[in-house]
Amino acid sequence: MEGNIAWILTAAALVLFMVPGLALFYGGMVRAKNALNMLNMNM
Repeated sequence: MEGNIAWILTAAALVLFMVPGLALFYGGMVRAKNALNMLNMNM
């Protein structure tokens, strides 16, 4: 049971790190004036 909880917490931490990283990645692919809009769309 403890292994399951540890795995769920690890997966949740990876997702929490992935979302802002993906937002910054997509923000870097658009023009500077559209970057803030792209960041908001990913959140």
